[in-house]
Amino acid sequence: MSTTRRIVLVQALLALIIGLFTSRDALALQRDEFFDVKLRGTATAKIHAIVYENPRRSPGVTILAVHGFTETATTWGPLANAVFSDFVLGRRISRIVALDLIGHGKSPAPVFVPPEGRFGDLTIEDNVSTVVQSIDILRKKGLGARVIMGHSMGGLTVMAAQEALLSQGSSLAQHGISTAVLLAPVPPANATWTLGDPADFSPFVVTDPVLGTYLQLPPPVAQVAGGYTTLAGTLAPNAPTVEEIATQGYHDKEPITVALQLTGAIPQLPRPSARARAFSFEKGTTLVLASFSQDVLVPAGDLDDLYTLMTGWPGPLYRPIVAPDAVHGMFITNPKAMLKALVDVW
Repeated sequence: MSTTRRIVLVQALLALIIGLFTSRDALALQRDEFFDVKLRGTATAKIHAIVYENPRRSPGVTILAVHGFTETATTWGPLANAVFSDFVLGRRISRIVALDLIGHGKSPAPVFVPPEGRFGDLTIEDNVSTVVQSIDILRKKGLGARVIMGHSMGGLTVMAAQEALLSQGSSLAQHGISTAVLLAPVPPANATWTLGDPADFSPFVVTDPVLGTYLQLPPPVAQVAGGYTTLAGTLAPNAPTVEEIATQGYHDKEPITVALQLTGAIPQLPRPSARARAFSFEKGTTLVLASFSQDVLVPAGDLDDLYTLMTGWPGPLYRPIVAPDAVHGMFITNPKAMLKALVDVW
């Protein structure tokens, strides 16, 4: 064989190897699921979920995703596409089921919620109940999750769900959840959250005779409210445009009670707590926690201690992501880079 031909064959082999191990864009297939959950014992609420399916149809892990404050299920779309395009994760994860919490996205706001009777009176605890019920309902639908993932307030909701179940003598593990992945979670009430001076959102408070009082951030405000901005106040590269926020429906209304509870403005109704070692080894659910160095809403410095509080040890599954664009919403702005720090945890 001539030297030239050998070179050509080697180049072809290298191209094949590189092609195998290089991510290819793989857009998630999408479908809708609707189901009912019990609300405060006597009422019901209809919940919508987007099922992001792996286009490779690979058998593997199902992830249940819980969005954060003012967010919706559609915020998980960029991450789903990045996961399914990844050479490793695209063969390990079969679907991401993203919830629209009550009154967000395609989940309608309930007209009657005893005893207050309005959407604006819903609390974080109502979200917790919704998530716990959703785990079991989706399992019966053949969409049982092994991993639960929460962003920001969604991460707090996951920790509070574990606490609620532990208080009942159960756990997330007993509901089939082996791993919890928290992305910049809001710390529970018994942990440190170095929250800066909150912005004045009073111009965006709406009072409706049926829904009650809620917060509605218009797309231009949602874009600069902190989720996509760096510590210097600049938008991260690839931050969604105002038009994308509107057309993709990334942000929606939030009950005023949730907003006040989250920031500690209601002393008699604080943020939920979660006991120390709620995710210790014997509890059965492995905790993974990611912080972002440019996060202006949940400072990275608070989350190392939170991981230790929740697990009982400063383990290797606390993943600080340090990059010039590691903003609070990095799972939207640069999900491929974020996944590099988490590729081994699913």
